[in-house]
Amino acid sequence: MNRTPDRTPDFPSRQDLDDADDILFAHPPRQVTRWVCDCGEDYPCNEVRFALLIKKAAA
Repeated sequence: MNRTPDRTPDFPSRQDLDDADDILFAHPPRQVTRWVCDCGEDYPCNEVRFALLIKKAAA
């Protein structure tokens, strides 16, 4: 027979809640700005790196 337990476990526990508060405090969100090449990859993409290398070698 299927019996439900007389008492449900304490979840989340007080310690779980305290730990969650600590984690959220230590990991705040931050805004990150990044450059994206016109091809859609992060700047500088491999092609831009290659072009910059060639330009620098020619100088």
